[in-house]
Amino acid sequence: MRTLSSLRWLRALPATVTALAVLATLLVLAIAGTGGGRSGLEKTAAEADPATGGVRLVQANIKSGMSLERTAADLGQVFAQLPDFITFNEVSSRPDTLLAPAGYAIQRTPGTYTGATAVVWDTARWTKIAAGTYNISEVWGKSRKQKVHWGVRYANWVTLRNAEGRTLSVVAVHFAPVTKYTPGISLPSYQRLAGLAQTLSASGPVLMAGDVNVNFRSGAYPRNEIAAMGLVNVFDLFGVAPPTHDSGAVIDHAYLYQGDPLLPVTNLTTSELFSDHKMLTVDLGNVGPRAGAFAPGWMSNKDDAKATLRLVRSAINQAPPGSALHLATKQLSGKGIYRAIVNARARGVEIQVITGNSRATDLDRKLAKLLGTKKKHKSWAKRKTAWSQYGMPKALVLASTSGGTRAVRIDFNRAWVTKLQKRSGSAAQIRSDQFGYDEMFIRFFAAVGRTI
Repeated sequence: MRTLSSLRWLRALPATVTALAVLATLLVLAIAGTGGGRSGLEKTAAEADPATGGVRLVQANIKSGMSLERTAADLGQVFAQLPDFITFNEVSSRPDTLLAPAGYAIQRTPGTYTGATAVVWDTARWTKIAAGTYNISEVWGKSRKQKVHWGVRYANWVTLRNAEGRTLSVVAVHFAPVTKYTPGISLPSYQRLAGLAQTLSASGPVLMAGDVNVNFRSGAYPRNEIAAMGLVNVFDLFGVAPPTHDSGAVIDHAYLYQGDPLLPVTNLTTSELFSDHKMLTVDLGNVGPRAGAFAPGWMSNKDDAKATLRLVRSAINQAPPGSALHLATKQLSGKGIYRAIVNARARGVEIQVITGNSRATDLDRKLAKLLGTKKKHKSWAKRKTAWSQYGMPKALVLASTSGGTRAVRIDFNRAWVTKLQKRSGSAAQIRSDQFGYDEMFIRFFAAVGRTI
């Protein structure tokens, strides 16, 4: 049992009532600068939490210059999500009492530049053990109409611990847009962010979120470079990238640092705000190395036609640098899995692929060019049409480590062809025991005539 503030039990009320009630609460906080304490109803964690045992991150760019009423309304929507963590952008002029009402705490360094981002967390669940402000870019230059130098950006971060002793870090970031004053600023900003994440990862998983001013769907998004830095976008993990800006662009992102035991992404949504950005809400599983993304069991596409296809990409996307992937499929089509393989290789994953096409396809040739074909090397791609005699399934993932889980083995009953995977009855068995992994590992190499 834990006591929840009035903001947290409002989740049980109808949406309209919730928005109005939270708006009223936040307006009082904004005007009076005081709060009402956390003396609301008592509920069990299972009743009140957005994802029992998991965590919820909300990213919100609260447009600068909005009226107090609209700002408070947007913040009401944010807190109505019952977040564990919030990353705010464009909030340098907003008071802490508005951004972190009773029951929440805030980390930022006051200032036009250092206070533009902020991390807010639920103090009932998390205790601060370290915090700081970190320079992302320092490019001066602006037009006469600009009030600030857009190229000067800072991230705010906090390392937190829960009652179970599990630790993670949350980073709020807002990259500068590319302008004539800030050419080529995106990639160096990512490099700085990755450097911070690597440092913080010594304490546990690292969650990063903010407006990066790069459209996830555009060619300007440096996908391979980001992967090589160890930054994993939750859009890649969940397989969905909805618009986060009124223009239709996907520029508000959330990342996990690949070197950590990754948190499984269980849900991802966006919601409308008065701001020109949408609110991004990400639900993740348990914190810590025991929170492996691939629990033993079966998955089918009964309720979600793309579930098993998404499972393939998820296993590849969550393989960390230095790990090994052994993939096999009777047939391969579509760009999604190939793109996941390209990204994994770019971040330092060794990959071996067997396809069963009788004739080389365009994807076969691309894989051969990407990975090579010499089976004595650490990465390669081979075509083998007759592997049934080795007891292999129609498609297979073997991952030395993926999603914080070691020795992942996933057997699929159908090849990785979109129309086949979407057909009713597609299923996959997930195992994470060393015996099952080693058993199929031997068969995999036997299929290409290589002994262990």
